[in-house]
Amino acid sequence: MNYWRSLKKVEEQKLRQYIRNFILELKDEDEDLEEVTVTANVDGYSTPHAFSTDEDEELKKKKLTKSTGYPLVVKEAIDEKDIKLIKQIIRDVIGDVYRDIWLKRNTWK
Repeated sequence: MNYWRSLKKVEEQKLRQYIRNFILELKDEDEDLEEVTVTANVDGYSTPHAFSTDEDEELKKKKLTKSTGYPLVVKEAIDEKDIKLIKQIIRDVIGDVYRDIWLKRNTWK
């Protein structure tokens, strides 16, 4: 048992000495590292209109309407009637979900 402990101690000492020597070698090198860049292999921007101006946006909208043949809808307002309809649809769907859960829970009992 003592043999293994002493062997581990010797290996540990060798490892420590190796690390010390390695660090000293790094310190002794004449090349000082002042700055590192990690963006050397990064591609450019993949969004073609990332830095476009307002004029470019207007030109893009004109081209879009010409190529598709449809008019551009700038702002579409939602009426109060539409909001009531959406709320009613959501209530109906949630009500159906609750009913299904209630039916399943009662059949499990």
